Amino acid sequence: MLNIKRKTLHIIALLSTITLPVLGIHNPALAEDSPCANSLAYLEQHYTTDSVVRDAFDQVYSGLVDLPAGYTYGGSGINPWKSAGSGKGLYLKMNELFKQWCVEPPQIEGTSDNALDPILYFAWVYYKNPAGIDFVQGRNPAAPRSTLAIGPEFLNQWNAEYRKHMDSPESAKVVPEWIQDPRIEIADYEKTTPEQYKSWNEFFARNLKTDEQGNYPSRPVTMPERKYTVVSPTDCIMNPLVQVLQYSGAYKRQFLNNPLQLNTVLDVKNIPISVHDMLGSLPDDLKQKFVGGSGLACVLMPNTYHHFHSPVDGKVIHAEIVKAGTAGTPSVFGYPDFPNWVPTDGNVGRAGTDFSQFQAFQRGVIVTEVSYKNLPSKWPEDLTGYVASIPVGLNSVGSVVLNTCDSKETNRVNCFQVGDEVQKGKTKFGNFFFGGSLNILLFSKGMLSPAVQTRMGNQIGIINVGSAPKSPWSLDGGSH
Repeated sequence: MLNIKRKTLHIIALLSTITLPVLGIHNPALAEDSPCANSLAYLEQHYTTDSVVRDAFDQVYSGLVDLPAGYTYGGSGINPWKSAGSGKGLYLKMNELFKQWCVEPPQIEGTSDNALDPILYFAWVYYKNPAGIDFVQGRNPAAPRSTLAIGPEFLNQWNAEYRKHMDSPESAKVVPEWIQDPRIEIADYEKTTPEQYKSWNEFFARNLKTDEQGNYPSRPVTMPERKYTVVSPTDCIMNPLVQVLQYSGAYKRQFLNNPLQLNTVLDVKNIPISVHDMLGSLPDDLKQKFVGGSGLACVLMPNTYHHFHSPVDGKVIHAEIVKAGTAGTPSVFGYPDFPNWVPTDGNVGRAGTDFSQFQAFQRGVIVTEVSYKNLPSKWPEDLTGYVASIPVGLNSVGSVVLNTCDSKETNRVNCFQVGDEVQKGKTKFGNFFFGGSLNILLFSKGMLSPAVQTRMGNQIGIINVGSAPKSPWSLDGGSH
């Protein structure tokens, strides 16, 4: 434990105890010297000059609800944002959260870290709060059929400034403590010393060592010669997809037990995920291939490898980045049931997670056509299937990067083009930058059952030692 590196965090009081200043026409202390100054100033300007924005904050504050069972701050299950006392206080407290969040890189202890703390803390603003969801997704809480772009515009501007700061040398200040934790297994990577990383994002997207054949010695592929095996695209927690059924204001959750459909209606049974929207601009005839299919969710943690590779051998037939959080699309914030992504048992993405919401987040779509042998004595002898790899950037993380090759590139292992033959566990599709991330895998009808199948001797888990360090926004216990 490297407590000497946590001086900054120790001098910051929990947001629930912040003494809020009286709001004036201008409060430069909120944005002064912050890497996110422009976005903070944007929010301040609109709050101080627009009564509609002030009314929106009042509505959001009035809609705050207390925390679900098992979630507490300072021994209390009261929503910590209620301590703001008013819509004005909520604005000031939100401003302070985003100012501090902008400059606080995540810290690690054992196999846990506090990177999700501020994301969860902010999620309580819109947890079961229709007014909060309206505000962060661009609707006027007082008149939800009317637009109010201030919320998503502020969040999108802040995200851009935050990512820029995570590319700066200042953001690398906690890299030494991450590297010194043996569970990072830094020897697996090309760069092994802190001074080799010039920013947090460079460390976050670090590259694994390869051998002369372009293989990854620390991540050997299971039975590479058997074309029908499917491998994990990256280091992750693998879960079946889960459907969430909403009725009378409550949620019923269960593992996906019916085939995929093209449309999602979250308050109607047996429609588990919006395949149509998830697959972006893939032609409709190819989208139809996934009707009746299945899927898995590969959930990445901030302390693991953040490049994603092809899960199968085959030919890439489609690749794109689907933008979100821009004009005409939902904000990257506003996932109404986000606490299910930060459970107390640590299994992010477990049963209880509604994956259909992630059609609103920035994502990539890479579709691979797979040819494989049928079962013995079955006709036809050769079958064709399709696998969609959908990397998703979550909440404050909008950065999904696809490694598409320049037309002159001859080394098609670290990048790819549409039409390329790719190798499972080897061809690099892309990477994420800072934050928790997700890679959804969809399989066309008949290819795969919605369960993880492994072989004797393959990894099924990692011994979890240690708990997360405290941040200004940590739940009680400091471990999620």
